[in-house]
Amino acid sequence: MCNATSLTKLKEEIVKASKRKFVYPEVYEPYYHINGFGDKLLHIIPQDDAKRIWPADWKIIPDFHKGAPADFKYNTLNARSEDIFTSNTYKNSAVSGRCLILADGFFEPHTYVKPGTKTEKKQPYYITLPGQKLFYFAGLFNKIEEDLYTVTILTLDANETMAKIHNAKKRMPLILDEQFQEHWIDPDLNENQIKELINVSFTNEALKYHPVSNAIYKRGVDTNTQDILKAVPAIDPEMDESTPTLF
Repeated sequence: MCNATSLTKLKEEIVKASKRKFVYPEVYEPYYHINGFGDKLLHIIPQDDAKRIWPADWKIIPDFHKGAPADFKYNTLNARSEDIFTSNTYKNSAVSGRCLILADGFFEPHTYVKPGTKTEKKQPYYITLPGQKLFYFAGLFNKIEEDLYTVTILTLDANETMAKIHNAKKRMPLILDEQFQEHWIDPDLNENQIKELINVSFTNEALKYHPVSNAIYKRGVDTNTQDILKAVPAIDPEMDESTPTLF
């Protein structure tokens, strides 16, 4: 499950890298850590307006929900890629509501059990691409009002690296390789093509990762600071080989 991300790039950097402009540039501010459970915005390039960047509420709200958005209580921060064509929540979006979700890092917990005990400890890890470059998660959106997108991040079974980090759930968000980014929002894809794309499109770049402060799990702590990305000592001796990034 991926429920915490970063996007530290300036607007100008994102516009240059994505070759798109923000619909509402005044809404965007760089962030070092946001948690999806806190009613946060992600920024997306949606299939229905693929030349621009839109803000989107991080929790997809399906068409069958008839109440106010705030009344939708289900956790839809992530969608299991294996289920998107069978789930009433996601199947319409899988066909006509795919999007690119902008990010440059994300956070996942690593679980450590000290030998000889049954006590579990969790330590967050920060994961990026080399150089903390901008990337895109594969996402699904639903537009519930004229200017209100809601969005979810697709997940799949973890690869070897992510299974080592996210060793309890062994899931990972789908980070699209550069060659498949524009293809993901192609409106002409059919169901079989979308399924095949999910299977082959995870980035070929080596993930960089390091442990960070447990402050991201604490209430009332401002974690949207550059310091939250700094490496801290690993509590699991087997994770000492993790590669620190330059903060």
